[in-house]
Amino acid sequence: MIKKLLNTFLTLLLISSAYKVLAIEPMHDKTMFVNGYPESAQVSSLRLSFEKLGFNDYKLDGVNNNSRVDFTNRIDKLSTNLKLNFSYTNSPSLLANVSHLKVYFNDNLVTVLPINEQLSVVKNTVSHSLDLNAKYIQDYNQIRFELVGYYDLRCQDYFSRSIWTEINKSSHITLDQKQLAIDSRLEYLPEPFFDTKDYNKLNLPFVFASTPNTQAIEAAATLSSWFGAQADWRGANFPVTVNKTPEQHSVVFITNDSKPDFLKDYPDVEKPTVELISSPIHRYNKMLLILGRDEKDLKTAVTGLVFGHKIMTGRSASIEAINKLPLRKAYDAPRWLRNDRPVHFDELIDYPTQLQAEGLNNGPIKLNVRFAPDLFTWREKGIPITLQYRNTPESETLNSRLNMLINQEFISGFLLDKKDTSLTTAKTLLPLIANTDTTQSAEDFSLEGINLANRNELNFDFRFAVLKKGECAVAPPGGEYGVIDGNSNIDVSGFDHYMALPDLNVFANSGFPFTKYADLQQTLVLIDEVPSPKALSVLFNLTGHFGAITGYPAHRISVAHLNEDANLDDKDILVIAKPNSIANNLDEDAQTNILLDNNQRAIKQAIYNGAYDEQTTDKVEVSIKSSGDMAVITGFQSPFDSERSIVSLSATSQKAFTLLDDALMSSEALAQIKGSAVVINSQGIKTIKTDEQYFVGHIPVHTLIWFHLSDHPFVLALLSILTLLLISFIIWRLLQALTYKRLAEGDK
Repeated sequence: MIKKLLNTFLTLLLISSAYKVLAIEPMHDKTMFVNGYPESAQVSSLRLSFEKLGFNDYKLDGVNNNSRVDFTNRIDKLSTNLKLNFSYTNSPSLLANVSHLKVYFNDNLVTVLPINEQLSVVKNTVSHSLDLNAKYIQDYNQIRFELVGYYDLRCQDYFSRSIWTEINKSSHITLDQKQLAIDSRLEYLPEPFFDTKDYNKLNLPFVFASTPNTQAIEAAATLSSWFGAQADWRGANFPVTVNKTPEQHSVVFITNDSKPDFLKDYPDVEKPTVELISSPIHRYNKMLLILGRDEKDLKTAVTGLVFGHKIMTGRSASIEAINKLPLRKAYDAPRWLRNDRPVHFDELIDYPTQLQAEGLNNGPIKLNVRFAPDLFTWREKGIPITLQYRNTPESETLNSRLNMLINQEFISGFLLDKKDTSLTTAKTLLPLIANTDTTQSAEDFSLEGINLANRNELNFDFRFAVLKKGECAVAPPGGEYGVIDGNSNIDVSGFDHYMALPDLNVFANSGFPFTKYADLQQTLVLIDEVPSPKALSVLFNLTGHFGAITGYPAHRISVAHLNEDANLDDKDILVIAKPNSIANNLDEDAQTNILLDNNQRAIKQAIYNGAYDEQTTDKVEVSIKSSGDMAVITGFQSPFDSERSIVSLSATSQKAFTLLDDALMSSEALAQIKGSAVVINSQGIKTIKTDEQYFVGHIPVHTLIWFHLSDHPFVLALLSILTLLLISFIIWRLLQALTYKRLAEGDK
């Protein structure tokens, strides 16, 4: 009996052990996370207006008889039910039987539409809705219109103004997009989270299991800057959620001790790890998992991702080691012009034929350039450019030109060579136009020709002339080419770096002074002890903006809480917090309290009609308590280091953080952010400019004296006289000493 009971007990023990093994096994088996759960793919309908797609060539004529509109297709979308809905207006002079409009889709002829057939002269607008064959769709797609226009069968002049057709701006493309279940493979990165073929603003949620600590925030800020660099001109938004299942492609930060509920059974890791999985609730959406044993591992995993994603394959990659990454040097951001040598144009191009133009009205060659915003250009005529170009030879009687523009403003023009295709070299300057407001001092010096804080667009526009002979003229045979040689260069190596701050326009548009070092090695972010998701989103959007400006991940950024005893020396400090959120808990002499006091001084000056009275020595302080939503951005000199700056972004509520975020992410609003402080509310942005300026950077001593005294001629004259007297005295004493020496030698 005892033996039977013992056998039964052993049997139950074995069954229990097997059950435990089965229960634990799924936690180590990640198969369920690879494909997620099957369900119907989501289908969305899109309406792409020509205007939104950047279409500008609405008017076709006898010479410029082609216009194109481009759109793209994401890697994770399948486009169906494509329709081209457009209307156009014809010249009443075009002949109906021979004039027509061709429509192509990816160089496949879709239809040929007659011109002026059965139309009166008064009403000649035509509308069409054409089905486009989805089997022709590619990653990059093009719809092309080609006008074949005749107004006279006997004597056709293709340059006649009678030949035209104008496509209406209401034209658009409609299509359905079905989500695709793509493989979870790291070699696709940054796709599908960011797709270069998607011209829309990047929207990528960051998910945390709980409020992240400073190390997790540093990891997320680094990753947002990398994605921001990928998105570039598109812009990027990183909404933050805490323990909430995302409904789109997203990034999830997980440690062994902190996992969101929707991944609470996800296996632990033993090393910093990056994984790509399908969402547990929607397998068509992907999750980029940043995994670590602790928050320190999260930073390591992100650093490994941003610098090593090109060699990552499969679904999972662990970061074994990261060799010591070198510190970036000042002003060496990949998207900024180098300041140690001339930069050649072929270093600035995005594709091989970018510097080549073809045809009569080919559109300008475009180059985007960013300058360090603190270039000291005082009394400089311009930034030197060595331009080299060549073109097809022309008739001696023609005068074709090459026009050079910056931000759509004309700089200079050159006559094209008529004899051969040899290289022509010209030296010119990008003009720097000083502010002509005589009420401003040298400290308020600014540039209006080139905005050094913004990305500037250089245009080179080849304009080929045409000679008309007789009553009739045919279109030229084609083959007109103009090329800007890649060895052309722009040189800022001779400029020093020195500028007046605070200038929030420079901060908003170029991230300066934080982006002086592309890796943000000298940037410290101070944030509330328990930051809200909105405040974190503001930070990540800002670091994404910095990444777009520099083209480099901000992997050396430091983050601390406002109540921490952080080292504030030799740091440019970015504060993101609610106003006075911890001021009551600080010691009077604490560094953070000093910082907050300095933050307030920028808005303690009486403002009347947007200005302040420079003659008033006693500043009026107004204390106002209001219940409305308001955000404030202020800039001022660091009280801990005279060469360092502080920019504070504060918001009274979560809605105010949204106002702040919208202002920093809108190109129209960025242009309004300037001066020492801005106040943002539901009615817009108000600028405040104070008289407290300081300078950062270095210039030669003689230039420094001349620059700061240039608005004080009497002081400068007195200083010059004193300098001459001092030099004269030194020379006199030297000559006197030589005379005594010579006389002494004569006595011997």
